[in-house]
Amino acid sequence: MVAIPIGFDQPGIAARIAYHGVGEFIEVEELTQENLSELIQKVLKNPGYRDKARYFQKVTAETHGLDIAADVIEQAFNKNRSADKTEKHARLLRA
Repeated sequence: MVAIPIGFDQPGIAARIAYHGVGEFIEVEELTQENLSELIQKVLKNPGYRDKARYFQKVTAETHGLDIAADVIEQAFNKNRSADKTEKHARLLRA
């Protein structure tokens, strides 16, 4: 994997990709066809990246990491919806 972080949480995710050895990243300011091509070749030629990616794929599947993440997000949205409804009801009672 070669990441090209642009904004928001992407720089942090790109740093984690490199830190955990599943790929590399390149900053937008350094992005050229030559630099990108070199990174792609580096990742393709080194089986360590693929091995690490497969390891994390296995860990994610075994720990149900994506399911847990989805549950946390859904709980946060439901909590916000409840807070919104409570605020609407309070406004109606004050009116």
